[in-house]
Amino acid sequence: MIGSVMVTQARIAPSLLSWQRMLLLLYWPWELIPVVGGCAWLYWQTMPPGMSSWIIEGWDSAVLQITGSTWGVPHSPGYPLYTLLANIFVRLVGLLPGLAETSVAWRVTFWSTITSLLSLIFVYFTVWKLTKDRVGAILASVVLGVSFIFWRGAIMAEVYSLNAFIFAFTYWLALYWADAPTERRLMALGLAVGAGLAHHRTALILLPTIALWVLLKTLAETDRGRGWVLILGLRWVVLAVAAALPLLSYFYLPWAAAYRVDQTWLYADTSDWNTFWFVVLTREWWGLVEIPTTLVDWGQALEGLLRQQASQITVFGVLLGLVGLLLTGRRLFLFGPPLLAFVFFGVAYHVADLDSMLIPLTLTLCIGLGVLVGYSIQWLVGAIRIRGEAIRDRWLRVTVRAVLSLGLAAGAYLIYRPLAAANYEEVNLSGDWQAEDLVEEIVAIAKAGTPLTIIGQDNSVLPDFIYAQVVLGQPVEPLSTTRLSRMPEQASIALLQERFDSGRRVLVDIETIDLNFIPWLSAATKSGQIFLAPTGHPYLWELLPRPMPAVLPEKEAWTQVPPGQFLDGQASIIAYHEQISRKRTGCFLRLTLFWRVEQPLDQDYFVAVQPLGGETVLDKNDHLGLMRGYLPTSQIRPGEIVRDEVDLLIRQPAALPGVNLVVNLYQVRDNQFPTFGEVTLPITVDPNGCK
Repeated sequence: MIGSVMVTQARIAPSLLSWQRMLLLLYWPWELIPVVGGCAWLYWQTMPPGMSSWIIEGWDSAVLQITGSTWGVPHSPGYPLYTLLANIFVRLVGLLPGLAETSVAWRVTFWSTITSLLSLIFVYFTVWKLTKDRVGAILASVVLGVSFIFWRGAIMAEVYSLNAFIFAFTYWLALYWADAPTERRLMALGLAVGAGLAHHRTALILLPTIALWVLLKTLAETDRGRGWVLILGLRWVVLAVAAALPLLSYFYLPWAAAYRVDQTWLYADTSDWNTFWFVVLTREWWGLVEIPTTLVDWGQALEGLLRQQASQITVFGVLLGLVGLLLTGRRLFLFGPPLLAFVFFGVAYHVADLDSMLIPLTLTLCIGLGVLVGYSIQWLVGAIRIRGEAIRDRWLRVTVRAVLSLGLAAGAYLIYRPLAAANYEEVNLSGDWQAEDLVEEIVAIAKAGTPLTIIGQDNSVLPDFIYAQVVLGQPVEPLSTTRLSRMPEQASIALLQERFDSGRRVLVDIETIDLNFIPWLSAATKSGQIFLAPTGHPYLWELLPRPMPAVLPEKEAWTQVPPGQFLDGQASIIAYHEQISRKRTGCFLRLTLFWRVEQPLDQDYFVAVQPLGGETVLDKNDHLGLMRGYLPTSQIRPGEIVRDEVDLLIRQPAALPGVNLVVNLYQVRDNQFPTFGEVTLPITVDPNGCK
């Protein structure tokens, strides 16, 4: 009998153990998988395709894509920790199958996506640790994840997503340490605080907050008994030493300034210690702090801040989040100081990207919202009575809790889904190809062989020019519009003249001319001393002093053609070259024609380039004049050699061999199209260049 009982127990024990293991598995936060996966899908769908556009994302994103992949120095405070982590991440992603072919610019953006997803995970764990309620934790993560500014930060190469992660991770670590205040956990907490100090200035509030948190925990443990001061002192020392370690990353700034010249974007020469401290202390931004002085000013500023946060998580989200934070009891000492600091920061600091700097404020309010939901579910379950008695059956309590949770989740879905849908449309950058197209055009121009000097604004297109130089290895010399505008006029004229004399092609972004940033240059283009020639991108134009050079470019592999083909020898194509230009919009044959006239032409003519024997292989091209139609033939001066670039879309690359190009001049007279000469040019490029 005893033996049979033992056998039965032996058979039952494994099955019971398996059941217990299954129950333990149910306690894992499996619901995080669809939440994080869903947000990851949203971010992936709305990410920009590569280099960030100066029109939508702003110039910081492009600069951070360069510095975050080529060991550079961004603007103050230099962001050394971000730069180091981004560069390491970019290289690790390059080792992953399927992502090895992605551009380094895209990988820096992807770094923001990863840190944003980590922020959502630790917001979940923070709320769960406070409430032990999964619905509240999930709601906090989802509301934060689909808020506009957080979402935008997740798909842009910016410092704000890492800042949000540091705050979320620090909150969770502080609660984790308070559960079991070991030295190892305290060191981890100190490292998180130090990471904030080495990253963004808004994280300065974390140091006094965590110091206060450690003080309160020590007082609660010791009840102010003997030795509590010594215990507190030792804990603060551990915290301070650990927090100091990430600050060593600031030594990266003088190293980069000394050894990365002409290899990346360097905001300032931080190898000079005066400049180093100017950058680290962010002294250039101090003037943007303006504290309200009257009650009316404070009221208006607070109203503006409330509206800004309400636009992220709705008015209900803000108010309920504040209530939830108040319900955290003594743990309000962890969330309260950052909350108050960001409120002050939001009303006193005046800068364009303030909303992005306030992401940790939104994050903290979302934690409060999750806490309120979690506590509400617990209270409702405890308040329900059946026949006058509280629910005692465990499974019935679980069922009631599940029903209440689903109801609250459904209500939150109805409230926040329209906001998420609107944010998707507004934040979507997947079709923003402006910067990528500009870089492609720079590569196509540089491929001809002549070195380029490109003038661009620091806060718009200059980062794209530097990217083409340092990442893509193109023969490009980026010149800052700001630098040229601050030079004496004669010095800047001499600088550009030297570039022209050395045979370089000089290009400029059109806004530098239109907005008169370099007055003498804008005046020269208006007077005709310098001709503005278009390129294949509307923002990029070439500067050509008149008269144009009378010699062919030395560093290009052109093919000479016998002259005298047009207008009884008055106009000629004296040389040409061809190249394959692969772009996002297709594969193009870029035909460069070098024209010369022997005497002034008194009429204007169309220039036609048509495929002979390959009408379905290549698209034809027609312009009234040269330079993509911007230079009428009547304005060409005798002796000038005019570069005329024509892009022909290749529709059937394999059929290119054997196709010739016919170039002719013609006019439109009523329904007649008389021609005035032609030249036939063979296509000699390798069609495999389109692959």
